[in-house]
Amino acid sequence: MQLTIYFHAPGPLAIPVHYGTLLQGLIYHQMQNPVLRTYLHEQGFVLEKRRFKLFTFSRLMGRAVRYDRDSGRLIYTPPLKLVICSPIPFILQELGTGFLRQGQVRLGDVRLEVKEMSAASPRVQTQPVRVRMLSPVVVYSTMESQDGRSYTYYYAPFEPRFTELVGANLVKKHLLIHGRPALLDGFSILPAALEERDLKITRYKDIIIKGWMGDYLLQGDPHLLQVALDAGLGAKNSQGYGCCMLLDG
Repeated sequence: MQLTIYFHAPGPLAIPVHYGTLLQGLIYHQMQNPVLRTYLHEQGFVLEKRRFKLFTFSRLMGRAVRYDRDSGRLIYTPPLKLVICSPIPFILQELGTGFLRQGQVRLGDVRLEVKEMSAASPRVQTQPVRVRMLSPVVVYSTMESQDGRSYTYYYAPFEPRFTELVGANLVKKHLLIHGRPALLDGFSILPAALEERDLKITRYKDIIIKGWMGDYLLQGDPHLLQVALDAGLGAKNSQGYGCCMLLDG
């Protein structure tokens, strides 16, 4: 399921380049139920040694966006919108109620007025499906260097391991959501429209994260592809990565 929130402001807004933590904090702040907010923030849904929050969100989208070198900030021209996805209806219901009650929200030192909201439930009907990333898809492994130090390696969409890790991640999410495994046989994710500029290097708190925007073709078990729409592709979804939308063609 997808919840889209539309914001208004009287004029252009200056927002930090790396605003993911601000958006994440804004989302948690809309959860009026303290039990849900604490559960998702502190724990999440546990599978083996992994924790999944089972929601993801887009980058902030505006009518126009430019980078201002003098301030080192992004200048957004309203109206703005934010897409939040989750396979758990109660999470989106809680968020929708929270945004309506607040009326206005703060993103850092910027105040936004909530103008309207819309909900949608895009469904996987045929395959392959084409999706467009609304926030970068992040796929990585933790490796060990020759001197014994661990480091993070981020995969690009044209590397074979990219498909393998995206598929394995979706299988885990499907098991959490539905309580049964999905078929991984035949799964693939292939770039359909990808440019060099689609590589996005972002900072979440003090961590540098590499991910990719662009369009992708997904093939495989329709139930698995549905999880991609509802819970996101790849890793770090609740930090604002892996949100995608279904394209008609």
